[in-house]
Amino acid sequence: TTSTQSEKKKMKNGQPQKESPTPKQRTEQRQRNKVKLPKTGNLPDIHWRAIPMEHLRAHPSFQPLPDASTIKHLNEIEDVRYFRQDSWQWDALHDGRCTTSQACAALGLLEQKAGHELGIPRSLRRGGMGSYHRLRGVALRSLEEMNKILCNGGAGAAGSSPGYETGEEKNEDSSVWERSRTNWSKIRKDNNNPNSQRKRTQRKPFPFAAKYLPVIEKKDLKHRKKEAQRHYFSHWESTPMIARMQWGNAQEATAILTALNYFWKKDSGIVVKEVGMCGAGLRMNRTAEDNCQDGLIIGASPDAIIQYPNGTLEALEVKNHCPFVPRDWGSRSRRNKRQHRNATTDSSGRNDKVFRIRELPIRPTVPPMYVPQLMMEMLCLGPSCRSVIMVRQTATIGAVILRLHRDDEWIEEMLYWLRRFMENFVQKDIPPPANFFWDNTDGLYGGGERYRKFVMRTKELGEAVELVDFVNHGGVQRVMSTKKESMSLFLD
Repeated sequence: TTSTQSEKKKMKNGQPQKESPTPKQRTEQRQRNKVKLPKTGNLPDIHWRAIPMEHLRAHPSFQPLPDASTIKHLNEIEDVRYFRQDSWQWDALHDGRCTTSQACAALGLLEQKAGHELGIPRSLRRGGMGSYHRLRGVALRSLEEMNKILCNGGAGAAGSSPGYETGEEKNEDSSVWERSRTNWSKIRKDNNNPNSQRKRTQRKPFPFAAKYLPVIEKKDLKHRKKEAQRHYFSHWESTPMIARMQWGNAQEATAILTALNYFWKKDSGIVVKEVGMCGAGLRMNRTAEDNCQDGLIIGASPDAIIQYPNGTLEALEVKNHCPFVPRDWGSRSRRNKRQHRNATTDSSGRNDKVFRIRELPIRPTVPPMYVPQLMMEMLCLGPSCRSVIMVRQTATIGAVILRLHRDDEWIEEMLYWLRRFMENFVQKDIPPPANFFWDNTDGLYGGGERYRKFVMRTKELGEAVELVDFVNHGGVQRVMSTKKESMSLFLD
């Protein structure tokens, strides 16, 4: 009787019913169906699965800045932070101002000797000439100048930008995002309650704050390939580093979204805000009021600001680690050279690709060359900003989220050395020599023991950073293809 009942269960409408595969069988089937993606190529997909900034601005938990053309008047100097970072006004604010892109070089940390002490790669070390020429420019210092040059008319004012400071609802694009209905607060309580009746077999909750609706189609990839062949390939072939720089810009919004999703799951009341250049209203920057037209003025542009329900602010900075490296990059060891040659040679024995994929695990530290940038962002956001979040994201192995706490003593030292750079070189029209603060210990420009302590403290801060969490590859929200299949990092 038992065998008869078993046979009936296997029959459906008189036809034998297939048994559902076991978990092991499903895993094996996925491995067989897995597409083997190329590890080398000539056309890196810089926009690989990237969510564009204009779509991030429509996210329900993201507050965008107004279009720059709508800002017709600045009520105070700090209002320049309402100009988007892709506007010409934001670019104009950099002239004559020491921003985060120039601070590290002006501090001498990218010179050969200080860079060696900090462990900065040789390819990233450079002198202070770029900072010297930037700071010699004519800066916008007064509110009158900024209103005259930056505000070209429009419908809105910076101090009352719709959907940013006034709290008005922004016009969300329903064709881009669909709000998540997952109650992560309840899920966290259930996970922390050992007596919870929540079944393990329950369907996994949607992991993001909102569902991204657009998908990538084959025609999109074909168009992207044509554009890459037309505009970029000749540059990439001669200067592969250009592709690495472009990757960081193209993937920035995706990395900001990683932070948004992570902290939203902790507290759905958080808001991530777009921001432009901050710090123009700092007392130290009001040189026009003091009749000083050549003093040091600073500015910083975090990638975004995280605002928590209790009013706490944190700056957000993201760094995207490019997976593409020139084919001939590799270890000097004979074994690694052989492995590299095998990995970059195709089935016909040819080795004519420009790039290969290299993804290395990310250490949970802040590289010393980014410490001035992060500290300056906290300084320019004001004394209430006590920490900054840094997201270091890869293409295929996830991201790491770090928190650097404010160190006011280090910030005072940073300002001291930036003023020294301004006074010793910029104001005297003297180009900075190599290792300008590290060498000449007894000379006019040398920093002596004080400077070397500053360098060592910079290194310590980068290593003492707080590890918030690791985010696995599945925790990074990206654009999906129409068939939700794996996508190559190369277009060719």
